[in-house]
Amino acid sequence: MLGLFIIAVIVMVAGFIATMMIGQSKSNKKADSKYFQHTGKKWMRLTGIYIACTVVLAIIMIVVWNT
Repeated sequence: MLGLFIIAVIVMVAGFIATMMIGQSKSNKKADSKYFQHTGKKWMRLTGIYIACTVVLAIIMIVVWNT
């Protein structure tokens, strides 16, 4: 079970890093000049998604660990 937890965390961290790399890429900044407008809402939404995924993962791991 610990192995599954480690794999899930690795996937989440890799997704976060990939998201940041795409967001900061030169081609992304050049292609969409409006990308950096209203960034607060985008960051809050992205943070909410990562928090929700972390909570769901924790709940699943608690349920699996206790059965």
